[in-house]
Amino acid sequence: MSKKEANPSETTWTLDANASCRSTFPSRWCGFAWKISKSPGGNKWIIVCTDYLPRYAITKSLLSTDAPEVSKFMVEKIILKHGAPRTIITDRGQVFQSKLIFEINLLCNAGHRMTTAYHPQTNGLTERFNNILADMLSMYVDVEQRNWDQILPFVTFAYNTARQETTGLTSFYLLHSREAETTLDTIFPYSPDGATQDCIQRLLNQTEESRQLARLRTLEAQQKDRRIYDSKHRPVNYNPGDLVWIFTPVRKVGLASQEVFRTVSSGTFRSYL
Repeated sequence: MSKKEANPSETTWTLDANASCRSTFPSRWCGFAWKISKSPGGNKWIIVCTDYLPRYAITKSLLSTDAPEVSKFMVEKIILKHGAPRTIITDRGQVFQSKLIFEINLLCNAGHRMTTAYHPQTNGLTERFNNILADMLSMYVDVEQRNWDQILPFVTFAYNTARQETTGLTSFYLLHSREAETTLDTIFPYSPDGATQDCIQRLLNQTEESRQLARLRTLEAQQKDRRIYDSKHRPVNYNPGDLVWIFTPVRKVGLASQEVFRTVSSGTFRSYL
């Protein structure tokens, strides 16, 4: 085996585009952003849910990550406000594997899928939003960085009402079929639009066209990313007797209160599959 072939850092396999955007609002991704400094209200966690096609984000600060807290978020903030999703995709946190969460999904007839372990790109939309959320919070928290739970609803609203580069529309519009009313709108006098049957039908048509446009633009962005990714990767088939590397995450302790991981590969091992 050559030195290049023995290099475990060389990533193989081409990119498989996510198929969930091929229909309108089929799935919601749910997971914890991170554990954060304790706020005066006692909150220590942020839980995040994103709807794939409109890229609409729902967030909430939590006191803990136990099943009752998470299930309350799912019922009150997701199901009762936006309806039951067809699929919920979560990380492999213990709380998402609890019996209580299982019963909620069962009652809603919602499928539950989990991401691949140690591969956050499986839940790329939520992971990307977590980074954006951290940047937005860092701009407005106080010096002690403890009032983040008071700012969280405002930055989430700002994200949802900002125009998305991929879809060309705001997440709020794609979800609610209208743009959000802001304080600026109250300056101008209200003018009734005459809610006739024609206006209602036109609104419904515009909503469906906007969502289909968002879907097509998302697919185009996926194909572009896939071409770039596949140009640097190659498909690999392993045969019995081949030498392979094993992905082994190693815990690196002492850098922060959170666990920080450094990924390494060990091996080689002989495949018998």
